[in-house]
Amino acid sequence: MSGREAARRSAVSSTRWRQIIDGYQTVSGTHVPVRAPAETVARMAQTTGVTVDELRNAGRGDAADALAELAGTPTPSSLGGAEGVQVEAIATLLASLSPEGREHVLRRFQSGAPGTVSPADTSDIRHRRAG
Repeated sequence: MSGREAARRSAVSSTRWRQIIDGYQTVSGTHVPVRAPAETVARMAQTTGVTVDELRNAGRGDAADALAELAGTPTPSSLGGAEGVQVEAIATLLASLSPEGREHVLRRFQSGAPGTVSPADTSDIRHRRAG
């Protein structure tokens, strides 16, 4: 897909798309840094297939949360309270691991290894909380 088409699908002008991708805009001959709002980056990510994890790893946790909300996934900020703080701390710890370390932790989680919570347990927790 072309940049112009991606911009159109993201509801961003092609000029603004290029500025965000390049990280700057030119004002009176001077390069001025550009940092797009989280919602804009989330729409761009959704259009191009960038994941929540990739946005977090790129230092755009705000855009990762916005993308998750677009996809209907609970985010630390939508959980609120102590649970939201815990989820954010876990996400930060996972992001600090090497890709191999992250994969190992997630594999343990998915297998229900001793000392971990299984995905079924977290699903049950979410359903109890919502009810």
